[in-house]
Amino acid sequence: MLTKLPGWVVSNHESVERKVAPYRDMTPARRLEIVASACRDAASLLAQNPLRERVLALSDPLPASSQAALARLRTLASHAKVGRGPNA
Repeated sequence: MLTKLPGWVVSNHESVERKVAPYRDMTPARRLEIVASACRDAASLLAQNPLRERVLALSDPLPASSQAALARLRTLASHAKVGRGPNA
């Protein structure tokens, strides 16, 4: 029976902290490079997939809470465009 965990075992919090550490101080430009690279890789894989159109047609519906939040934001944005608040 193990009485003490090996030294390489860390808490979930510590594990996540270690994984995100390189990204904390990354510039937005560098983050953009990484995202663009991932998008290029995904596009390349998708181009080789015989089910490409089927994959592209897949879509998960937005939860009702997200739909409500978007409606609220659209209302706020439309009122801001005309220079008045939503309760005006």
